[in-house]
Amino acid sequence: MTAAIQISDHRYGARRAPSAATYRRRRAVVGITSALFVAVGAVATHDVLAGSGGEPASATTSRPAIVQTVTVRPGDTLWSIAAEHRGTVAISRYVDALVDANGGASIRAGQTVVLP
Repeated sequence: MTAAIQISDHRYGARRAPSAATYRRRRAVVGITSALFVAVGAVATHDVLAGSGGEPASATTSRPAIVQTVTVRPGDTLWSIAAEHRGTVAISRYVDALVDANGGASIRAGQTVVLP
């Protein structure tokens, strides 16, 4: 009782060589992926080096702060100063900003008040 073992040329796990069309598709996918990677990298590099505003990120752009002040006249209050200079800001918010900018709520005639 011996069993005959058949040997064939078919090897388990052996694969056929891909066709030329398969190679072209693979090359196209790799090429497109590489191009996208380079494009995203270029945009990211530009944004880091130039910043969104177009100025180099390493450049310091210091502009002198324009400080507006008012000299307090007799009878002035923070509310009257706020009413005169607040623009479209709510008066209570402007008064709070005046208090913060000047270190307190008390003022006297002749004092210079910094406007927010």
